[in-house]
Amino acid sequence: MVEDQSFVSILYLSYMPLCCVVGLTGNCMVVVLIRSNRIFQKLPSSIYLLTLSLMSSVFLLSLLSFWVEEGFITGQNEQHSMFLCKSATFLAHFCDFASVWLIVLVGFERLTLLYRVSCRRSVVSAKRHVLFLLILSGLANLWIVFIAEINEFGECDINADYEGVYHSFSLLETIFCMILPSVIIIFSNLFVILKLRDHLKRIPSSPTVSFNTADTVYSTGGPQQHTIKSVKISKASLFRMGSSKENDGLSIAGRAKAANRLEVTDAANRQKLKRRNLRYTDLQLTRSLLVVTTVFIVLNLPNYVYRISIQFFVISEQINLSFAAHVLLYTHHAILFYVYIFNSPQMRKRLMPTALKLLECYCLKPRHLNDFSDNLFQ
Repeated sequence: MVEDQSFVSILYLSYMPLCCVVGLTGNCMVVVLIRSNRIFQKLPSSIYLLTLSLMSSVFLLSLLSFWVEEGFITGQNEQHSMFLCKSATFLAHFCDFASVWLIVLVGFERLTLLYRVSCRRSVVSAKRHVLFLLILSGLANLWIVFIAEINEFGECDINADYEGVYHSFSLLETIFCMILPSVIIIFSNLFVILKLRDHLKRIPSSPTVSFNTADTVYSTGGPQQHTIKSVKISKASLFRMGSSKENDGLSIAGRAKAANRLEVTDAANRQKLKRRNLRYTDLQLTRSLLVVTTVFIVLNLPNYVYRISIQFFVISEQINLSFAAHVLLYTHHAILFYVYIFNSPQMRKRLMPTALKLLECYCLKPRHLNDFSDNLFQ
């Protein structure tokens, strides 16, 4: 039995650096893809995703520091170990809390996009939401700094005097980091799926639709398109009537004024349609983010179920189940943005061109073209 536990521990410690390397690579990829594309930069969901990649990277780095301390650092002083214990534990809880609610914000932003297009969030408001969330995450997890310590076996653990406090905060953490976000995400995804199916029925899927689909490609294409068309026809008819001298009672100034009035009406109708309708690319992005939020629930739920079972249902601790739950949690941070990139048609199309541009900028460009390379992604 001891040999089995040691074998599982070896696999567990071997899997941790793999998750860190794979996850940090995926996080860097999504940052480069978003920052190198102007269209991505204008999306509020991109602010949430960039912050999510940062939180995931910090979580993986704290995990990597734990792995280094477990396997390579021996004989360190107690003060150094205490600092690593408190900082790594706090960062893990802080990033986990922030990541969960960032995913909720992503799902909710997609929901408001589908149901209330005229009330879309802006990039500025998304930044304010992120700032408020990070402050709240820090305050909500500050308690861990005061109760984490090094036990008599030299392991990072909870102070025995604060076991009751730890269980209380763990219950609150389970409610606010798993149960409540999962309920919000499940219902949000359900409404998104229903609305998405309705929109996709109105848009014929076409291989010619690219990431640069014009704003005039809408998800609802009935009478509103005929409105624009009728405006254009009446505008053309006005000019034809203006060229006919026997039937034209308007002066040149009157015709110009009427034409300008029609142009303003045409532009107003187009702007109104933009606000009320969705682009095909919005629907594609919504589908990919729907997969991301679903993967979050699937891979995070076992860890919280195990913690609740151990703390509140008096179930004996199972080492193998604990390792399995933590492996799924680490896997979530490792593959999250790969799931997003490879389920998003826009991201897949931008992946290879962006990689080639980066290779060309930083590896194959002569010195006198550095200025051009620096402005390439602006």
